[in-house]
Amino acid sequence: MAERIHVVPDELRRAARDHQDAAEQLSTAPSQHAEILASLDSLGPIFGELRDAGRELLDQRRACYEQQAAAHAELAANLRHAADVWEHQDTSAAAELGRVTEDGL
Repeated sequence: MAERIHVVPDELRRAARDHQDAAEQLSTAPSQHAEILASLDSLGPIFGELRDAGRELLDQRRACYEQQAAAHAELAANLRHAADVWEHQDTSAAAELGRVTEDGL
């Protein structure tokens, strides 16, 4: 016999909110880069290589945060969709079962 799957749509939506919050937090993280860039720009010409390396790392960091934010946002959307689909199918199945029992089939 197959195992029973117990899905709680409200829990899926709670997880979706958590992932959406994470996405929003990650998307704002690069806003701190301006302060770091200002610090790098204040370095003299002797530190040109360090400044360039710092800028490159900040670009990589920004891209990483954007990628993670997008992944969390996508997961949040998928969880919300799964909760909606589950509820719709559950409601449809309950209605169909009600019709079957009412009709005596």
